[in-house]
Amino acid sequence: MSVTTTVRIGTDSVDINAPCDVVTALRKLQLRLGTGAVAQTVRLDDEEVTFNRADDARLAKMIAQYEDACARASGGRRRRYAMKVRFS
Repeated sequence: MSVTTTVRIGTDSVDINAPCDVVTALRKLQLRLGTGAVAQTVRLDDEEVTFNRADDARLAKMIAQYEDACARASGGRRRRYAMKVRFS
């Protein structure tokens, strides 16, 4: 059984093993979501409702993960996060 590593993100087909391509596709999708270009219309009898259903915080976290993977794959520096510590 062969498992494909290609997924569709928005209008792009990308290989999940190419993190830089995944970041680019996710950024494009985030821009479309942010500008309201992605919407869903539901029609019930005479009423029609159009809404945008997205979790931008979750999408931003996913983009950060793939950016880190992309930086590692291309030999770049990883983002570093500092932790605050308070002693009483």
